[in-house]
Amino acid sequence: MTQHRNPPIEGTAPRPAPSLTVAIVGHRPGRIDDPAAVQARVGEILGLIRARLGSTSAGADYAAEPPRLGLISALAEGADRLGAAAALEAGFALEAVLPFPVGEYERDFGQADSREEFRALLGQAASTLILDGKAGARDRAYEAVGKALLDNCDLLIAVWDGKPGRGRGGTREVVEEAVRRAIPVITVAPDGRSADLLRSLPGAAGPERLEDLVATPLDGLDDLIADLVGAGPRDQDRGPTSGPDLTRPPSRPWHYSAYPLMLRLVGAGSKRAVGKTSAEPPSPPPTALDEAFAWWDGAAIVAAQAFRSAVIVNFALAALAVVLAALSLFAGDAKWIFVVAEVATILLLLTNTWLAGRRHWQARWLESREVAEMLRVCLMLRKAGVGRGLATGETLGWNAWYLLALARASPLQAADLSESEAASRSLVAEVSGQATWNEATAHRMHFAGHRIERIGEMLFVTVLAAAISWLVLRVIEPHAAHDLKYALTAVTAGLPAIATASYGIRVILDFAGIAERSRRMAAALRASLAAWNQTPPSAAALQEFTRRAADVMLGDVAAWRLLAEGRRLTIPG
Repeated sequence: MTQHRNPPIEGTAPRPAPSLTVAIVGHRPGRIDDPAAVQARVGEILGLIRARLGSTSAGADYAAEPPRLGLISALAEGADRLGAAAALEAGFALEAVLPFPVGEYERDFGQADSREEFRALLGQAASTLILDGKAGARDRAYEAVGKALLDNCDLLIAVWDGKPGRGRGGTREVVEEAVRRAIPVITVAPDGRSADLLRSLPGAAGPERLEDLVATPLDGLDDLIADLVGAGPRDQDRGPTSGPDLTRPPSRPWHYSAYPLMLRLVGAGSKRAVGKTSAEPPSPPPTALDEAFAWWDGAAIVAAQAFRSAVIVNFALAALAVVLAALSLFAGDAKWIFVVAEVATILLLLTNTWLAGRRHWQARWLESREVAEMLRVCLMLRKAGVGRGLATGETLGWNAWYLLALARASPLQAADLSESEAASRSLVAEVSGQATWNEATAHRMHFAGHRIERIGEMLFVTVLAAAISWLVLRVIEPHAAHDLKYALTAVTAGLPAIATASYGIRVILDFAGIAERSRRMAAALRASLAAWNQTPPSAAALQEFTRRAADVMLGDVAAWRLLAEGRRLTIPG
């Protein structure tokens, strides 16, 4: 697992505001027949989206807030600016993605009035992402900005005549890439007279080529918006209705501190989370995604400790019941006291097991940790200019739907990737911190598992020594051995029960597995850091580094969940 802290949990989980971001691409002025008509048509489409979004997004999964609508544009001459102007008129937030630093980008705008128009629109942008395009490779820069638009949008509007592109990064290439990514596309004719929604052919399993789509009227826009921003798939096997209401904070049971206490007793007490170093840049103000991550991370920590503590208490109670039965051999007429204590112990064990199932501590832990780690990865990717980097809700159920809805509700994160080395510092520091935390966790879990295993071995060795000693005593002093037979029974019954309990705790809590997975994850993150250090800094390289680290972290979560689901809390026996 990845590094986490223990923030307080207040109230219910943050709910996303209903949101949608549209990207605009299209021809330059020379290929647009009627700019005013195109702008009006784009404005009409944005108005339809606003109206449909307001009626679609009602429900418990969304916050009771007005929809957040955004349009993302490269602000080039032509369709980009027409779309930006239409968005501002329609009340959409304008977000800009620039292929070059501002000074270099303005060289593409030959007329002074064009540069003024660009600066005016840029000044109205709510956030700006600047890429590191090079003056001598402008086609590559426009290709990169097209992909960046798709990395941060939910729907693409293309002002396009349907003809082949005239170079890398052209309108057709962006449309084709959107189709490959299954991003919906609306095309607007250069004269503004018509607009079509590109849809797959009936019975198609999933389009991968532009040729697989057909142009249909915008009548299907309502259904499209409903599919994109509808309520979460709460009828899925995984989600709030499959068990506990995960959006409410988990409760802390009476034995909540049993797990950290056990770690301290074996000399493997929790280490404080790796803090920031003086070389790290100061943190920006927290965003809605940051707040959501803090909530889910805190909920996962509480649920994990509740579940682990319940496991320890169950095995401890089971061992205690055996020890009480053994000690009753010495009680004489007071044996009933030990029998009552044994019955109370067993009842407490049964109650603890019932409560753990009723309060869904394990399910809360697994679900909350998965959501938290997906949010952590989403936050990392957004720093590299990738706002839609994870699977959709249709692929993974409610958890991923919730994450995507939160990502939609968060504006484009402003960043200047033209200074790639400076932009990488916080990401490199975070990945390095994750590696360090996992290395420490691997050592601590290995040490704890090793200590618990040694305790069990020592108890069995003690039983063996007691049994051998009694046999020797029986040969030498039969009467003394007879007097000690109940003591031997107590030792040979009670100590193995305690040793077996320690084994059960070690297996269910999977100290060895956690140590090995943490070691492997740390090694994979270190490899990503080494590859980054050997690569010339660039926006593309930074995104690749971040995606690689994200894949490692999400892969670890998937492997951990698969194993943890099979280690349920049951009655020892």
